[in-house]
Amino acid sequence: MKSVATVTGISVITRTLSFVFKIYLSREVGAEVLGLYQICLSVFFLFIAFTTGGLSTVLSRKIAESEALGKSDKPLSYLTSALGISMSAAAVTLAISYILLPEAYLFISDERAVPLLKIMLPALITTTFYIIIRGWFWGTKKFGIFSATELLEEILRIAFTLFFVSGVVSGIEGATGIALAFTLSDVLVALAVFLIFIKKGGKLKRGVPAKELLKPALPLTAMRVFGSAVSTVLALILPQALINAGTSVTEATATVGRISGMANPLLMAPNAIIGSLAVVLIPEMSADNAKGDFGSLNKRIDSGISFAVIVSGLFLVTYISLGEELTSFLYNDLPSGSYLAVAAWLMLLIPVNQIVTSALNSVGMEKESFLTFVPATLVMILACTFLPRYIGVLAVVVANAACVLIEVIGNLILLDRKVKLNFGFLKSVIAVAVFAFPIKFFTRSVYGLTAGVGEFGSLIFAGAAGSAMYLALVYGSGLMDLSAVKSRLKRSKPV
Repeated sequence: MKSVATVTGISVITRTLSFVFKIYLSREVGAEVLGLYQICLSVFFLFIAFTTGGLSTVLSRKIAESEALGKSDKPLSYLTSALGISMSAAAVTLAISYILLPEAYLFISDERAVPLLKIMLPALITTTFYIIIRGWFWGTKKFGIFSATELLEEILRIAFTLFFVSGVVSGIEGATGIALAFTLSDVLVALAVFLIFIKKGGKLKRGVPAKELLKPALPLTAMRVFGSAVSTVLALILPQALINAGTSVTEATATVGRISGMANPLLMAPNAIIGSLAVVLIPEMSADNAKGDFGSLNKRIDSGISFAVIVSGLFLVTYISLGEELTSFLYNDLPSGSYLAVAAWLMLLIPVNQIVTSALNSVGMEKESFLTFVPATLVMILACTFLPRYIGVLAVVVANAACVLIEVIGNLILLDRKVKLNFGFLKSVIAVAVFAFPIKFFTRSVYGLTAGVGEFGSLIFAGAAGSAMYLALVYGSGLMDLSAVKSRLKRSKPV
């Protein structure tokens, strides 16, 4: 419980800083420049999926298992091998990327993104390095350090971006400034992570055979590559599909900015809590699996999913009720709110998939989960390619809904075969979905009644009223057990 609280606290600060800064950027540079940056970022993270893939997760699992079994000499050996594999992959990927960069104009719909990508590519080396080192922190349960390095990364990126975007340096501003800030902050983060690693007694030892990590990591890496392809599809295929449907290049790029830079940060807001839970759960579930304690593993999965769905539900009811008003106030942009209000329903499925996927990775079922991920991702790609001509940007919602639903069903079937799930979390999913409808009506009514206090006042009153009603329904229906939470908090306090 203390670990979850620590990681959650730091994660909330990190994501809050990131969110507030995205508000500043959207107002300072606009949706079009955000779209250019998101195009580059999606390609960059696709490359990172090749270089680190599932190695970080497998590394943390192997370390947690070895420590649970008393093999204290193994963690650093696993780390050495993981670094050797990933850094070699990063060097090859970087070289190939620069060779092929002149051809990038063939698949990037807005050619202004190519020079920005060139600036960001060197960060492949440093990002790969610190992701693997953070995997060691993760596996050895140094959760505070693991999360603190994420916070440091966000702070440095914000500081450098403010410096360059403000135009202090002659000739560097807008998208170029954002790209340069990304690379420079990445180098400093890698250096800081390395120094912390050394200070905590980290060192390189004789590595284990590469196949010990590669065999479980390859299916997970393939899944991460497909996962990154989701973002790449959004940033590359969607603009082209919109252009083919009659949208201008600048508006298509702006649409990417609205989805990735405005709506998605709001949709991903619950990850500050759910992601922290997953970070702590993976080593714990790996240890349960190594000991054969499937009863404990099952309870962690069930309670983790229920908690994640309840947290997401609080954001869901706000977005479906006040999506347009929220983005209009935050970003001065109405279209992103229209998208947000519809896409918010995905928040019923996304937290389920996050915890279930973490559980599969923890019990060594990366290969099996990959078999469900491939068809789900292919459906998403096809939908993003062909549906925009009929339903415009809503094709992204349909595509993601189909993808996540296929993945959730397939992964639950796989996990049930392993640990015999009791599916108690379904009560939470159904209840939150049912609660959303009356809460939306109530919230909209409060917003209309408080129109006289101004846009901000109405947003605050209506949002607070809707949230209060949601929490009351959750508590009244028995989904939230406050006594259990208090009991866990007491047990977590030092004696």
